[in-house]
Amino acid sequence: MRPLETKVRRSYATSHSIRAMNLLSIVVLIGACSFGPQEDPTRFYMLGGEEDAASYTDAVIDSARVNVGIGPFAIPGYLDRAQFVRRVGPNEVDPVEAARWAESLEEGFERVLAASLDARAPGVTVYSHPWRATTLTQWIITGSIHRFETDASGDAVLDITWRVLDPHRKPTNLGARSVVRASSAGPRIEDEVAALSEAVDQLAALLAEVLQREGPKLLEGR
Repeated sequence: MRPLETKVRRSYATSHSIRAMNLLSIVVLIGACSFGPQEDPTRFYMLGGEEDAASYTDAVIDSARVNVGIGPFAIPGYLDRAQFVRRVGPNEVDPVEAARWAESLEEGFERVLAASLDARAPGVTVYSHPWRATTLTQWIITGSIHRFETDASGDAVLDITWRVLDPHRKPTNLGARSVVRASSAGPRIEDEVAALSEAVDQLAALLAEVLQREGPKLLEGR
């Protein structure tokens, strides 16, 4: 009976080994599914300008063919990052890891402001910083951004100090601190980015009105 007993034991050991190997294979397969390549949830966003901005006509401004430079604008450190930033409290912000800017926020802000102002001011050619050294600018609009983010409801807030400089980069009498707000159309990140873009466009409208009203006086004194 000993040969039969040995055979049974070997058969049991072999069956047990096969089950263990099968179980190990299942565990490895599950691990591969769990820790294998995953879809990257990160999305990249850009500010956009208002292509249908209202046009302003002014004979003096138009005939002067003024070159205006936009920037540089200083941006606070908490915004100088790749992540989209929401303000969730008076002293708390939330960088959204999966939502990132496709360009630096400073570059995007200056690009959109320049494009929007250019669309609103016929006869005024607007350049975003940095422009070519050979470009002669009659005015330079620069300043500091204090806030440029969305709040807990998704609405955008732009708090900015701006000033107009002459060709020698000396301050003129034009400048102010402006706070602009724009409502978000929905809870998505793209809705909030659109609201931020709208805030920049509103600032461009304000600057266009200033140039429309005060530009001739500056041109007389240049």
